[in-house]
Amino acid sequence: MRLPPSRGRPPRRRTSPDKTTSCCSYILHTILLITGIILLLSTVMLPYLLMGNTNFENNPTFVGVSSHLRQSAHAVEHSIMKKFEDKEEDVANAIHHDKEPLFPLLDEEGNKLDDDDDVAQQKVVEEKHDNAKSRPAQNLDDANAKDTKLGDKVMAKKPDPLVLDAKIEHKEKETLARGLAGLPFSQTPALEGAKRATITCDDPTINANFLAYWNEPQGTQDVEFESPFAVDQNGEEKYLTFEPDRGGWNNIRMTLEIIFIIALATGRTLVLPPDQPLYLLKADSSKKQRSFADFFPISSSKFEASHLRIITTEEFLRREGGTHGRLPINEDISEAVLKAQNHCEQRLKSDISCIPLHDHLRSVGYVPKLKSGTDCLVFDVDAFQGNDMSKENEDNAKTFCSGRGINYVNASYTDPVLVHLQGSDKNYRLLNHFYGFLHFTNPVIDNHFKRFVRDYMHYIDPIYCASAKIIQSLQEEGVKRGFTLDEEQGGGFSSLHVRRGELQYKKVKISAEEWYENTKDLWEENEILYIATDERNKTFFDPIKEHHDIRFLDDYWDMANLGDLDPNYMGMIDTIVASRGRKFVGTYFSTFSGYIVRMRGYHGMSMKDSYYGTLQYKNSLQEWTPHKGSEFSHEWPSGWIGIDGDTVPSHDKF
Repeated sequence: MRLPPSRGRPPRRRTSPDKTTSCCSYILHTILLITGIILLLSTVMLPYLLMGNTNFENNPTFVGVSSHLRQSAHAVEHSIMKKFEDKEEDVANAIHHDKEPLFPLLDEEGNKLDDDDDVAQQKVVEEKHDNAKSRPAQNLDDANAKDTKLGDKVMAKKPDPLVLDAKIEHKEKETLARGLAGLPFSQTPALEGAKRATITCDDPTINANFLAYWNEPQGTQDVEFESPFAVDQNGEEKYLTFEPDRGGWNNIRMTLEIIFIIALATGRTLVLPPDQPLYLLKADSSKKQRSFADFFPISSSKFEASHLRIITTEEFLRREGGTHGRLPINEDISEAVLKAQNHCEQRLKSDISCIPLHDHLRSVGYVPKLKSGTDCLVFDVDAFQGNDMSKENEDNAKTFCSGRGINYVNASYTDPVLVHLQGSDKNYRLLNHFYGFLHFTNPVIDNHFKRFVRDYMHYIDPIYCASAKIIQSLQEEGVKRGFTLDEEQGGGFSSLHVRRGELQYKKVKISAEEWYENTKDLWEENEILYIATDERNKTFFDPIKEHHDIRFLDDYWDMANLGDLDPNYMGMIDTIVASRGRKFVGTYFSTFSGYIVRMRGYHGMSMKDSYYGTLQYKNSLQEWTPHKGSEFSHEWPSGWIGIDGDTVPSHDKF
């Protein structure tokens, strides 16, 4: 684990100067100290004398030269005192933009499976967007933002004076309707009996409940729901196994959402793969193999209410892989398969290689040839029962799939003991949003599974508890500057996600100057900007820093006790913090940015408060467009708008 640059550094050796030099140095430091104190006192007292203001610390209109002089004087005094006490500190390391990142941002596009075919597919996606009609690069909500001045907008309502240790009390939210994503209770029968979820933190002083966008428990309708596509067990359990995607974390998360829904909808027991290294989730060298239970609450008692049965690979092989099991392991590979049942690696030469296990599962199970890029999977009750589909449902399925191959859930998904999804194979990746790959023709059923993703496939509590500390700190700063929080207790600052590292779509990899010029009309004066990024050199952001105070995750390392957490949580915490900004600007084609937008939607925030940093795609979220084909460039409102109802939502509000 990498520590902040100022930590762990061996003390520098100090030389012993002669007495004359020490005396002169002492006198010089004394003179400088006195001068600094005089400068500080004169700077602090001058506003009192000239302005007669006895509360300028709490007066946000008191800005200008005196403020800068006062800050400079504090810095001079601090520096002189350090030298006077003969403590040689590397002051430069305390300046934020010289810090090295404490951890890699857990982003998604980096992928070991990249080859000529993948690059070609990416170019097709880019060309499709390029050929689309360009949208005007303007801010539709804040057309007059450029003319807004501090005192006109930020100070429209003068805040009460705040003490330095002020704490924001986040109100307990009991309402289940979430802003634009919510509907009246008369239109949301699924919410009857539901309650707003709570988040449990080890530190009792942390209240993270304001970050819970999910319901716990779900409403009676969801609790009693029975899928019409569930297999007939006939007293014998049936299973779904899968191979994790080998891309970045958000690629893995997207495929998990698809796989969990397929298992739940078909009534199959989901078999979790063995713990294994996950690409870009290697920050914790002490634990190379990861389980999905490390990030999602799938092993908690609360998850049992979802009705999705989950077992380990070890348990599955014990039940069905033996000589008398229904899916016996071939003797030639039996030893290798059993070695991999708890932990495995994606290397053939490894003693615990995953590959023999995958070979076994592919040989004994039904393996659908699904490709999220060219296929879609449709759940229709009539088609499932072997009847003709209604004309309306058939047309809707064709529209949804948009030229992709339509695969209907039928007997091939119900009869076999095992269905196996080979998602680690580059030819059969399920890299798509679940609501863009899976289509339930009945909106009641469709919304049920969208609620399942919202209410169960969220990160575990410790990730939210750490995020709450950071968000509260940002909001405290914002409130002191005159900003207010929204009804869902978001805002008080704005946020960006700037992807820089292995991003394959070069056209959205722009300079910091462009980031600022393209987005400056969105920000309020004196507004703090939180930046989630994988950029190591923080001086890259100096062009933005010239205009706004900026914050990064590592600024809160000590305050939020991030060093005590799994370092692989950091990108997830970054996502949550960025999702609560007043406005958000992301990187197009990034599923990291996309998930931030979806989280904002779950909280009921309008998509019209979310943008992208490049002018070409800046306003992509400013109008409702249907999800067509295999597009993961961003997220669509159909994933969260109106999902608590029983009908297809209108496109009037998003």
